Amino acid sequence: MLQENFCRGESPIHKLSPRTRTLAAIFLAFVVALCQTIPPLLLALALSFILIIAARINLFKAGRRLLVIAGFLLLIWLVLPLTCGGPVIWQNSFLEIGRTGITLALLLTLKTSAMLLIFLALISTMSTADLAHALHSLKLPAKLVLLLLITYRYIFLIEDELQTMLRAAKIRNFQPNTSLHCYKTYANLLGMLFVRSAERAQRVHKAMLCRGFDGRFHSLTEYHDRAQDYFFLSFILIFSTILALSELRIVVFPAIL
Repeated sequence: MLQENFCRGESPIHKLSPRTRTLAAIFLAFVVALCQTIPPLLLALALSFILIIAARINLFKAGRRLLVIAGFLLLIWLVLPLTCGGPVIWQNSFLEIGRTGITLALLLTLKTSAMLLIFLALISTMSTADLAHALHSLKLPAKLVLLLLITYRYIFLIEDELQTMLRAAKIRNFQPNTSLHCYKTYANLLGMLFVRSAERAQRVHKAMLCRGFDGRFHSLTEYHDRAQDYFFLSFILIFSTILALSELRIVVFPAIL
């Protein structure tokens, strides 16, 4: 089940409006994704840690979130140094580790870590409903926003349906294995899950229409941009500009690698 572990708090980040945090995350992610040199990425990673601290997110919990991408990063470090060529820094019989592959793996690691921490600090500190309304205020198509809210709201009901069917199968002495009967059983469970989900969706839609649903959800909380929102967003824009200028070699950082 999806849990909003960081959406409640009294940190400076939590006090910002959802629209401000969403815009800041978009700007930073866009610039970080385009960076191709290590110094600006190190600066972005440092900012991401500052945002994590400002959001008062436990560093241990943040580290556990980074473990989600650890397998992907490990695969990158195992493959790229051996396949990207470039100046050889280590060689043993048929194995060659190239400097280009190491640099590329480091770039991807810094990018991934920085972007994950940025979204953890700015996006996970708001509820899904607040995020959807922030996206709607930024003129994202209303149908996409509605799809996000409906998906988040009813994914738990679909999970409950699946757990109910699995418990019923276990009561009937169903034992998971690699037999053809087991595969057929799982296929039937999946098919019934789709059927029940479709039936539930029709009932929910009719119930919403009976309650005057007009195609969008209305938030019970009103957010207004304040001075601190403008200050924070200005800081993020200036920081993003510095990263972009450093990538273009207009602002020079000490050479790394």
